[in-house]
Amino acid sequence: MSKISQVETDLVAAATALIPVLRSRSAQTAKIAKMPDATTHDLQAAGLFDLMVPKMYGGLQTSARTLMDVIIELAKGDGSVAWNVCLLAGGTWMAATLYPKSVGDIVFAPGSNSRVANSFSLRNARTRRVEGGLLIEDGLWSFNSGVHNAAWDVLVTPVMTDTGEVVDRVCALVATSDLILLNDWNTTGLRGSGSMSVAINNLFVPEERLIPFSKWLKEDYGATHLRKEPLYRMPMVALMLSRLACPALGMAKAALELFLEKAPHRSIAFTPYDKQNEAVVTHLQVAEASMKIDMAELLLHRAIDALDSGAAIGRPFSVAERLRIRRDTAYANRLVWEAMDGLAGASGGSFASVENGMNQIWQDVRVASLHGGLNPSTAFELFGRVMCGMEPNVPLI
Repeated sequence: MSKISQVETDLVAAATALIPVLRSRSAQTAKIAKMPDATTHDLQAAGLFDLMVPKMYGGLQTSARTLMDVIIELAKGDGSVAWNVCLLAGGTWMAATLYPKSVGDIVFAPGSNSRVANSFSLRNARTRRVEGGLLIEDGLWSFNSGVHNAAWDVLVTPVMTDTGEVVDRVCALVATSDLILLNDWNTTGLRGSGSMSVAINNLFVPEERLIPFSKWLKEDYGATHLRKEPLYRMPMVALMLSRLACPALGMAKAALELFLEKAPHRSIAFTPYDKQNEAVVTHLQVAEASMKIDMAELLLHRAIDALDSGAAIGRPFSVAERLRIRRDTAYANRLVWEAMDGLAGASGGSFASVENGMNQIWQDVRVASLHGGLNPSTAFELFGRVMCGMEPNVPLI
């Protein structure tokens, strides 16, 4: 496990302190489908948007483990807020790591909004090379979490010939002021994340803000000025995926606390138990749920601590190590959902009410767990191929 500094301990404590206020605003957050301005202010004041910002720009440059622990705590208050902080942290890391110092100087300029959203979910695009960069004639990207709160956006974008043939893919860094926000995020869970689609019409992106997949897949990152900093030399895919399971874990922890709080005041229908907490079946249910939550947390700790420790000594990560992190993350995600669904099933008929807090957490965890990067079957296949001596059949590892 990586060593946690007092500053990082204080950041986790600051996230914990926000739990009550995030809960008090959760209905408003869901209603407006984005974080309220007051929540954005509170997170900024606590430094929780600056975890991945380089110290050279006044940021906190924490460990991946601290990012994980902060997200888990925030998720106990509101899963949507935690999801936004999680995704924005990833975008900030990409802006700091993938691009040259000339770009970092702009994104992280003193006094500026250095929050960065990101989307790998390209739906369609038309682009063409022009002198000095890429012209995005039109494009549409889904699941752009946190874009309301960001000044920049990293968008996976194809590079096309005049005939429409895709010859490369790049991470294009664009200003959110150049985006069209479509406000199409209408979901049963994580509504407050505002993970809407965005569109672009006729936008020129300069070359220095275009990073080819072929470079970052080899960890040939543009931020040469940060290569001595462990945080900014981690394998990107492993880091991006491992953080995604953290919001659901925090929400499941909150659900278990809520269940135990209500159990002494709830009967089990058609049984002799007037207090649910006295029933043997309840003891079995909460023990199993807590075990799955604990196992998920242990797996995520192992995955994320491996990223911190490996980067700290500058050791390249093997394909097997990267895919084990993905396997562990995906299985942790499955365990969290199983625990959450078990608690929901044990919550009785009142669970069906839209005003039931357990119901909302269940919906949020379900939506979070559906992220394509957390699919256990995909992760198992990839790791199993490597175990059997075969090469991975996807490039993003």
